[in-house]
Amino acid sequence: MTKAATLLLALVAFGAFADAIVRVPLYKTTHPRKAYRNNLVAEYLKQKYVKGHKFNNLAYNEGLSDYENAQYYGTVTLGTPAKKFNILFDTGSSNLWVPCHGCPASNLACDFHTQFDCSASSTCTKTDQDFNIQYGSGSMSGKVVQDVVCFGGPDTGYCTDKTQGFACAMQEPGLSFVAAKFDGILGMAWDTISVDKLAQPMDQIFNNTQLCPKALFAFWLNRDLDGNTHGGEMTLCDTDPAHYTGNIAWEPLTATDYWRINLGGLKVKDTQITGSISAIVDTGTSLMAGPTDQVKQIQKMIGGFEVVAGEYEVLCDLVKFLPTVTLTLGGQDFALEPQDYVLKITEEGASVCISGFMGIDIPAPNGPLWILGDVFIGKYYAVFDHGNKRIGLAKAAAGTK
Repeated sequence: MTKAATLLLALVAFGAFADAIVRVPLYKTTHPRKAYRNNLVAEYLKQKYVKGHKFNNLAYNEGLSDYENAQYYGTVTLGTPAKKFNILFDTGSSNLWVPCHGCPASNLACDFHTQFDCSASSTCTKTDQDFNIQYGSGSMSGKVVQDVVCFGGPDTGYCTDKTQGFACAMQEPGLSFVAAKFDGILGMAWDTISVDKLAQPMDQIFNNTQLCPKALFAFWLNRDLDGNTHGGEMTLCDTDPAHYTGNIAWEPLTATDYWRINLGGLKVKDTQITGSISAIVDTGTSLMAGPTDQVKQIQKMIGGFEVVAGEYEVLCDLVKFLPTVTLTLGGQDFALEPQDYVLKITEEGASVCISGFMGIDIPAPNGPLWILGDVFIGKYYAVFDHGNKRIGLAKAAAGTK
């Protein structure tokens, strides 16, 4: 084969790969130390994973933000002509909602964010269907509308038809959403936990097998943000080998509600903390959360000391000497080094090092379980394989500036 023919085949192959994948750049917000206060984050997680959880008003009075610890977001477009929205891609929930045009003046979060106006879109249909999601600080309420949803912009072709339902929010609870960098939420868990059983935009994308031959999406979170604004990338319909190294380890789902798998075990250095236990991979959570007794054992072994109820710090000068924490998934070991599980927060020139582990006791039937958030996903490229009902994990490639 001539060099020209070889080059042509390579270009064709690359074109086929490029056509079968859509890339959504992710951006990362910066949060103050209070965003990682474990008693506050625990309330947020319980709202997601404990049905009927009674919200702790004391925690809210201390400054709980419903999505304060969710950091990575990207863009989608809605309607015709297409209008861009910053969206939190959350694998721990299953609904799409954005602020709605015409929201009352009392809804400050709506005023400070991009609003969807059904009357300004030639493809939008209003419905009389009410939509409500209960958060600790109040209810997010609005109406269901139907319109086109596009990933990566309308020119990519990765769009739903105009019958895609989503919530147009008239009320957003609390002040937490006012300062959020994103406009709305796009839940990417399974339809079984979707409020009002609304189908998700990915359902239509995945059903178009010519456009999307692989019904999956994947997240690469860039943890190397020193002078780098690129927070990562989400891909639909294929993985990107440039974002991981080695082989992908696959773990089948144990249920199709959240992205729920079986964690084979967790150990600190040579000490086994837990054997087999349920785990959920959640892009909308910054920390790693597990049963309180197991997390306390981890904190002791990594030299964590409690500064307020549930919040642990380690001495920054000792981070490099801390032990490795290893999780077993898909028959492979996934190691977290201290620089992976310790979060260094600098405010007004002073730095503190916060443990990325927090204790939370989720009762049956959802628990007990571990929640693998960005502390874990930042180290390991995560593939959410909808078609084969499995999670894939591989070591993430280093970020580029």
